[in-house]
Order: sequence, then structure tokens, then C-alpha cells
Amino acid sequence: MDVFITGVVTLLFFTLVFYGVFFGFVFYWHLKKITFVIVPILFTFEFFWRGVVIVVLVSVAFKYLPPLINYFNL
Repeated sequence: MDVFITGVVTLLFFTLVFYGVFFGFVFYWHLKKITFVIVPILFTFEFFWRGVVIVVLVSVAFKYLPPLINYFNL
């Protein structure tokens, strides 16, 4: 599999884990005033966006770093 596809699948898996843990904490924090829809979506969007940036940077590094190292003979 391609590095990017592996990263995206890993990111989706950890997003599901994040949802599970977050909803678990929300269940135990039921005494606080918190929405069950908006807050998890916002936190998950932020988590997913950071994950996408990391996956893209790692994919670009794996794709272009070896040719650059060979080109400059490092």
C-alpha cells in the first residue's frame, strides 16, 4: 500500500478511537452543560485536520526525501 493510503486509514482509525474516548468522557461529565453534537464535531475536526497535515507531511517526506538524498549524495 501507498504511504498516503496507510496514513489515511490510520488517521481514520484513530479518529474513531478519539470519538469513542471523547463520548466516554462526555458521558461521565454529564453534570456539566455540554452539547453532545457540536462540541465533539469541533474537537474531532481539529483532531482530524492535524492528522491530515501530519499524514501529508510524512507522505511528502517519504516520497521526495530519498531522491533528494541521492541527488545531493548525503
